[in-house]
Amino acid sequence: MRNVKKSELIEEFRKNTFEVFRIERFTKGPTYTKNSYMTNLSAFIFPIKGRAKVEFDNEVFMAEPGKVIHGCKNKQLSFKVMGDEAFEHINIYYIADEYLAPASYMNSTFEFKIGNYGEILKSLDELMEISSRHQLMSKVNLQIQTSLFLRELFTDYNYKKELSEKEFTLEVSKFIAENYMQPITLSTLSERYAEKSNRISYLFNKYLNIRPIDYLIKCRMAAASRLLNEGFSVKEVSKKIGYNDEFYFSRLFKKSFGVTPSKLKKG
Repeated sequence: MRNVKKSELIEEFRKNTFEVFRIERFTKGPTYTKNSYMTNLSAFIFPIKGRAKVEFDNEVFMAEPGKVIHGCKNKQLSFKVMGDEAFEHINIYYIADEYLAPASYMNSTFEFKIGNYGEILKSLDELMEISSRHQLMSKVNLQIQTSLFLRELFTDYNYKKELSEKEFTLEVSKFIAENYMQPITLSTLSERYAEKSNRISYLFNKYLNIRPIDYLIKCRMAAASRLLNEGFSVKEVSKKIGYNDEFYFSRLFKKSFGVTPSKLKKG
């Protein structure tokens, strides 16, 4: 996988021309099995929800919120949705400068992580609104606004926005609370936020008085209680909150509430 150098990426998009073709939002269901196809444009892929394995000519990327994946033309592309949640993403398609070398960023596949993802998605929604118009001036405006957006994206690179310890901890806890059904571990949090796992654990204990995985369990158990009261079976609830083993889920639930989920349903 290509190692991205921020300075080189900024310089290439500053010096070379590219034409924004369109910006589009996609949703692929958990059973999505579309055959692979050959790409004819370069594109930035911004995951919004869910996870998917994205493959360009046998080079595999794991797409999930917080990452940006870049694809280029003349690559065999395929998607495989991971888990039971639909995968949603926004793509910025563009036509790269035809005189660029094959090894250029515009003609390569790569990925990078960014922080402040909520603000990025707001900007993408605004760009999509401009892209949906068909007037000539709208196309000119789309080119200008997208160029500014990419410049800001690359400049921040935003891998990890400079946050205070407490702000960082709250950002991670928010991610866990919104994605508790995903296979979250200390390792995946460490990879996502480019921070050592023992550091994340220390900050959680310092500011929230709980370890990250215990916080994840707390979020899952709260969701489980709600789903059981809505009438879902123990097996269904277990799967919906991220546990394939319903017996392990039952032990965690009893430890949290003092009663098994099956007894709660009966009671």
